Amino acid sequence: MRRHRGVLLADRAGTGKTYIALAVAATLAPDQPIQVLAPATLQGQWLEAASRTGLRIRFHSYEMVSRGTRPAPDRGIGPAILDESHRLRNPETRRYRTLAPWCIGRPGILLSATPAVNRMEDVVHQLLLFVRDDAFAWTGAASLTQCILEGRTGLLSRLVITGEDRTGLLPGRRGRTLRIREEPGSPGSALLGGITSLDLSADPTTAGLIRVSLLSALASSPLALAEALARYVALLVHARDAAASGVILSRAAIRRFAGPEGEQLVLWPLVAESSPTDLALHDLERAGALETLARRWSATADAKVRTLAAVTLDQHPTIAFTAFLGTVRYLKRHLGPAVAWCTGSGAGVGSLELPREEVLDWFRKPEKRTARGCRMPTLLIATDVASEGLDLALLERVVHYDLPWTAVRLDQRIGRATRLGAAQASIDEVRLLPGEAIEAVLRKEAILDVKRGFPELLGLDDRDDAPWRLRAKIAAEWLPEPAAEGVAAVHGPDPGAAAGIRMTFCDGTSEEFVVILENDRCSDDLASLARLLDRARQCDGGAVPAPATLRAVLGRLSRIARRALRQSRAGRLGGPHHAVVRRIRRRLLAVARESARRRQGRELGLLENGLRFLGRGHTAGVSALVNGWDVAPIPDLVRAVKELPEEPPQREPCGVELIGLLLVTRTSSLR
Repeated sequence: MRRHRGVLLADRAGTGKTYIALAVAATLAPDQPIQVLAPATLQGQWLEAASRTGLRIRFHSYEMVSRGTRPAPDRGIGPAILDESHRLRNPETRRYRTLAPWCIGRPGILLSATPAVNRMEDVVHQLLLFVRDDAFAWTGAASLTQCILEGRTGLLSRLVITGEDRTGLLPGRRGRTLRIREEPGSPGSALLGGITSLDLSADPTTAGLIRVSLLSALASSPLALAEALARYVALLVHARDAAASGVILSRAAIRRFAGPEGEQLVLWPLVAESSPTDLALHDLERAGALETLARRWSATADAKVRTLAAVTLDQHPTIAFTAFLGTVRYLKRHLGPAVAWCTGSGAGVGSLELPREEVLDWFRKPEKRTARGCRMPTLLIATDVASEGLDLALLERVVHYDLPWTAVRLDQRIGRATRLGAAQASIDEVRLLPGEAIEAVLRKEAILDVKRGFPELLGLDDRDDAPWRLRAKIAAEWLPEPAAEGVAAVHGPDPGAAAGIRMTFCDGTSEEFVVILENDRCSDDLASLARLLDRARQCDGGAVPAPATLRAVLGRLSRIARRALRQSRAGRLGGPHHAVVRRIRRRLLAVARESARRRQGRELGLLENGLRFLGRGHTAGVSALVNGWDVAPIPDLVRAVKELPEEPPQREPCGVELIGLLLVTRTSSLR
């Protein structure tokens, strides 16, 4: 944190990230209030944690920031905690653009159990709120984004971290899937055929978006489909009226129809602004007929709701997640008055509305469930508003009534129950899968499988050899051992070497890392290091390496050190020289030449500081600030540059040294 001013804590849901972040923030600035930004639904949870720890926090909701309101300025610049930071993965959103300037110069802790949602760049955009883009220039990487594009995700482990392995303290997971099959003659087949036959739009991207939205609603419930078709009918009426008035139908109208799930279905920049004729207006009558059929079907319980009723017959505390408000209403109608529900707009039991916190307390506070004279609900129906951050430790089962579009959402849902202090030893996780005909079009299961791979790329997956597990294992086994700089050698059948290297910089700081030489290969792979250490522990004992062996290893390490210095210089010179920065630098250089001609030493020094500033990698907020300078008149640009704080020199490496070497060698020399 002190080196990079930002870190992303990616511990699994329910492992205490809230308290870890509060402890770190309080250590960084003990006299400053801690600024906390999170979804509004988590305000009570954060205030309770602050009360327990005796810390001062100021809570701000993402919903407030999304409306364009920044947190009020604080005296000094205190640390910030951004909970559920994956909500800040898209730099094009108003939320991100509003918050980025507020983060300038502020240390920040990002919290997310699921930081990569749709692409690996999601992680970089979150980090850039606090971390300079050139944070790893000393490794040869000119930018964090470049690290991702070149597959150097190992470097991100210095910024994306986990604590100790606490998974053994969490409940286990028993997963099962149930494929929904409607009975012959069900209206579902007719509705599927009807949706497939709609023309929707002359634009293939728009047509695909609308069709997938309708099919997703059909996979959820008859009422969700009826309401989606009603929105589509309203969209067509709007398009028809717009055409009659000569007004262009905006992309925003289609976006409103698709809803929040539409963000996962299409890259919106590819959807052109619609013309009045883009939508198939002749669909109006057929869509209306399909809506009537869906509403008629919604009066009966379909196969999916009957399956949920059978799964929850044992009365174990269960939460069922759906993406559609219509499905919440449908389940309330067919599962009886004792079902609890929670959405973004309200909560209650059956037809009775109640405070949201009171409903959730039945599934997280033991004293509420054991209250005398009260028969508490055992089934909670929720939209994904309840899938982030909430601690529902009394749950025994999580049901995915609808499959989401991202693996992140699956993890967030199950994370409501798999938490430290949970009442159960294991949690039942149930996925209700749509019928084969719908899945063949939606392909949600295949998409989820692809997105499941993101944690592995970040080294945050649950494999036994995942880097975060290996790091914890190595630390637990070797930190208690006495350490000393120098050379150690043991005899063994499989040769190899591990070298501890320290790179020092001109500002007095240093970076330490380990290089493994194994099977004529050089890497920083933790699995290779763990294997080498295990082999060393099992070997015969200490040995004196042959001079030829030692010379061979030191020669290879010398070549690695020289390459590291070359890469560091290359990264330092790479810089973010995109078009905007180049134009601003040319303008400043012209002013600097004039200052030099007039021998204005102080002004020239300030301009030089500005040029150094532009030559660095920036945080997202600073980049937005610089982009605004591009169109500024010269006097305003010079004034802005002169007001910049003194820019510290970029970390320039000045030496590499070997601080430790472990050799596992045969009596012959290491090759």
